Parts: sequence; structure tokens; C-alpha cells
Amino acid sequence: MPVMSREICLAAATTGGRLAAAGRCLRALLLLLACGGLLTSCASHQRAAARNATHSLTRPAGRPQGPRTRAHALAFARAVNLQASDVPGFTASPRQERDSAAEKRLQRRLLRCAGAGDQAGGIAAVRSKYFQLKRGIIDLSVSSEVVVAKSSSAAASELAAIRSSRVRGCFSSYLDSLLKSQRHGGASVGPVSILSGTPPAPGSDGSYGWRITATFSIDQIRASLYVDLLGFVIGPARVTLSSTGALRPFPASIQQRLFVLLLARARAHAV
Repeated sequence: MPVMSREICLAAATTGGRLAAAGRCLRALLLLLACGGLLTSCASHQRAAARNATHSLTRPAGRPQGPRTRAHALAFARAVNLQASDVPGFTASPRQERDSAAEKRLQRRLLRCAGAGDQAGGIAAVRSKYFQLKRGIIDLSVSSEVVVAKSSSAAASELAAIRSSRVRGCFSSYLDSLLKSQRHGGASVGPVSILSGTPPAPGSDGSYGWRITATFSIDQIRASLYVDLLGFVIGPARVTLSSTGALRPFPASIQQRLFVLLLARARAHAV
């Protein structure tokens, strides 16, 4: 889903359309943050501290410790990521990501909060297109991302970091500050909450789940925006399903089907 500029957001915020405009702006911002590079950066910065926690992650015997080549990693990512045929009725949208100077300052604060550490890059990181469905008040979007680390141990350390309360706390604080620094079609933004869990992912080396909820109000109308991140690690690969819903969460049945599909593809094309 394209990120709307502040000017477009404000222009769209007419009396009759302010709630919808605020929802689109907030959703674009949250999804960009949630499935973009910031979560990966926070996880990378926490790897060293998380290594001692990775003993709890079950790693099947005989699984390769890393991809053979970058080309192999890219081929794996393309084979696993969501495609248009996976989400009938949804429309593909390109990504347009631009950060303001203020947003970049907040990003640096987020990374400092997460803690300095090992910043070694991975082999490949590939995102799918955004797929969006809009019918009346229904406004949903979904995408996926595949990140291939240099080794299975590096991917396991990232998973442990993503599961940590420190990274969640830093990310929640960052989102609060960033959303409050923006204008959202006349909407006032409440605190951002992040709930975590571990969705079932048989055959993987571990999984994670986040639900990010942002609440906003316009003319005494209160509504919420939901961003769900469901992911798993398999060998050196980390796969994330990102879905959003304005006013109501992304449908659980579709979310579960897509998560199972990504897992099946990752297992079939294991790096």
C-alpha cells in the first residue's frame, strides 16, 4: 500500500472523509514501520544479547546452517513470498517509502533504545507487493517478507530478539512518538499497544506474533487500526506475514491460511 504524503492526507480529510483519511494515513505509516527495515534492524542490534536465549529454539538435526549463494537465497524468497494468486479479490499496490528528517531522528532513537550490537547483514531480504481489499468500510491489506540470514544461528538469535520485551517496548515507544508527531486528518491518536504470542508453526525453528493496535478519535468517533505480524524461522530464513485492518482486524481465517501457505512453501524450498 503506498505511503500517503502529509499534504494528501490533510487534503483528503474533509468533513465526510476524515475518518477514512486518518485510517489510510495511520495504516500506511504503521505497516511501513512494522514490516520494513526497522524491526529487522532492532533484531540485528539485539543478536549478541539474545544468543544465550536461543537454546530454547528447537532446530531439526541435519538442517543446513546457511544458503549456498545469494542467488539461491533470492530464489528461495521469491518462491515463498505471497503472490497475487494467493489473495483473490485483493489488488496489488506498489511500495513508496520515504522518511522525513524527523522520522529518521526517531529511528535512530529506536535503535539506541534497542541497544548497540552486531549489525552484520544478511544474505537477502525480499518483500512481496502490498495486496489491498477495499469494499465499503472494509479496508484490508496484506504482504509478506523473507529475510535470509548468514546462518541458522543468526536467524535464531534474531527470533529471540524479536520475542524480547525490550524490543517490543522500544518499538511501542517509537510508534507513540512518531504518530503523535504527525497530523492525521484531524484525528487524535491514542497510545499504541503491542501484544505478542507464538503462533503454531510445525516444522519451523520457532515463531512469533505481534498485534500492533493504534486508536484514534475524530469528532467523538473512536476507532482502531490493527497491524498483525506473524512470522517464523526455518534454518537461516525468517518469514513474516504482515496484515492490516482498519476499524477491525484482518480476518483470522484468511490470515491463518496465508501463514500456513508461507510455512508450507518455506519447508518445501528450504535453504
